[in-house]
Amino acid sequence: MPDRILHPYRRGRAKRRLAEARPRRLLVLCMGNICRSPYAAGVLERELPGCDIRSAGFLDAGREPPRHAVSVAAERGVNLTGHRSSQVTSSLLDWADLVIVMDRAQANLAETTAPGSAYIERLGDFDPRRIDTRSVIDPIDREREFFRQVYRRIDGCCSLLAEALRSRSTVAGRGHLR
Repeated sequence: MPDRILHPYRRGRAKRRLAEARPRRLLVLCMGNICRSPYAAGVLERELPGCDIRSAGFLDAGREPPRHAVSVAAERGVNLTGHRSSQVTSSLLDWADLVIVMDRAQANLAETTAPGSAYIERLGDFDPRRIDTRSVIDPIDREREFFRQVYRRIDGCCSLLAEALRSRSTVAGRGHLR
């Protein structure tokens, strides 16, 4: 209930913070870097061709996305076929102007990995719709339809995030990010 009530305030605050931060290097994190973060990075790459976008996770590197992640992402125009998970490092967090996480635990882990180095936002705060939770739920080991629901939510969040970045770039006089 509190997430639903506070969501409009958090969404507005996140958009204002983006306008001030002017990020160009985005790092998208989730726990394993095989479902949510590589998909969100793919969507953001399509939406923001002028930005450098990477994804990583907190578990071991080299893992493949599950078959539902690959097939549902393909339905939505994102190719995860060759993706292998990457593990987040302090240098990767230092590189990023903006770190996008799926939940509070990941925000805490990112802060612990590189204290004070990263500007962190939760992807769910950019959801344009009414929400039940800020967290973008992990679809790992779930059915194909659950992946569709999660990816639909990620699409909406990434669209609003990209819109905020594009309007920020125009307002700031730095050109369009397209």
